[in-house]
Amino acid sequence: MTMTFVNKPITIEPTSLTTNPDGHYAIGGVSVTELVHQYGSPLYVMDDATLRSNCQSYTNPLQTVYPNHLVVYAGKACLTVGLLNLLSEEGLGVDVVSAGELYTALKSNIPQPNILFHGNNKSREELEMALKHSIRIIVDNEQELDSLIELTQAYQLRARIMLRTKPEIEAHTHDYIKTGQIDSKFGIEKSDLLRCVRKVKDNPLIHILGLHSHIGSQIFDIEPYIDLATIMAEHTVRLSEELGRPIEEINLGGGIGIKYTHSDDPPLVSDVIVAMAKQLVHEFTSRGMKLPKLIVEPGRSIVGNAGVTLYTVGGIKEIPGVKTYLFIDGGMSDNIRPMLYQSQYTFDIATKAKQPAIQTYAIAGKFCESGDVLTHNVSLPHAEVGDIMIVFDTGAYNYSMSSNYNRAPRPAMVTVSNGKSHVWVKRETLDDLIRNDCY
Repeated sequence: MTMTFVNKPITIEPTSLTTNPDGHYAIGGVSVTELVHQYGSPLYVMDDATLRSNCQSYTNPLQTVYPNHLVVYAGKACLTVGLLNLLSEEGLGVDVVSAGELYTALKSNIPQPNILFHGNNKSREELEMALKHSIRIIVDNEQELDSLIELTQAYQLRARIMLRTKPEIEAHTHDYIKTGQIDSKFGIEKSDLLRCVRKVKDNPLIHILGLHSHIGSQIFDIEPYIDLATIMAEHTVRLSEELGRPIEEINLGGGIGIKYTHSDDPPLVSDVIVAMAKQLVHEFTSRGMKLPKLIVEPGRSIVGNAGVTLYTVGGIKEIPGVKTYLFIDGGMSDNIRPMLYQSQYTFDIATKAKQPAIQTYAIAGKFCESGDVLTHNVSLPHAEVGDIMIVFDTGAYNYSMSSNYNRAPRPAMVTVSNGKSHVWVKRETLDDLIRNDCY
């Protein structure tokens, strides 16, 4: 079979990043100085071209090697109505994990059949909401299944479900973002799977579409995905035999890693997808079984390098013989990941893009915490008050994990394309901060 797609290298920067004659970065044809002047800082910026290219890194190879597929964006990485509308244009669905995420998805152009509802502790109200909108529910545990049985009977509504099972694969990633190992809080143990199936297989209000699995996030190896395809095919055979019919869908999750620093070496998305899909084809055809629809759930690898955050340098503090701090106008409320996961990022002075890195800095935020430091040691051009700092690869888990710590308004988010910018999220105001206060 001839592959018609192109393997694209993993980049840290958005694909449209350029440097203008003034030595300032531009994204999507819009100068960073223009963006900060118009929208202020901190500012989340999403590149339209990178988002679309990242979507196609999944859809193009799958169309070649496994046409019966659906790419479902993991909304927890970053979720706005505008973003989902763009992803819908690329043919993607979305998975959500809360009533708020589901409400956002319902307000977007994503078709309801392409919305999946996840979560290990869905409330009855959330399950009702999903049922009333005919949303596919990923059942995480037996207690949730019991709740669904009650709710479908009470409302006489039909549930379309997938059962999330633990593949018991331990991928090499941060302990906080492993999900497929035996002690994970997510998923049904394989020893309990058939018992759950037997509870509902003859229930006309609950239709089992297939199985779901996920092994974790920020994974740099291809082999776990090949193992996952093998294990989940075996589980699917057991499920088909128990139900007495072919399984319609198999969901292998997401988790392909991205490049945050120049030392990171993730695999090409297309390499992982092709290897996993081919293994799945082999597992089913060798058993004489019909291929189910393949669902994958990328999040970080769709939005990660499409996003950057812009800050303004507000102060410089040199501690002789120790370090020099650059103080920025954001920090842990708009990017908690360095403090939570010890995550590393790539930094630059966006207004001095052509200048050499000659000085070492620590980048500290403005919040009242000693730990509010984005990096302790980075080489940059000589910095001055008023410079614009750019942090790459902030499209995933920055906006979605942001907070109002110290009563800081959350930043705006804009998208850029063809020399124009468009607001996806307005900057919060001081009035927004007290909107729900009662006095």
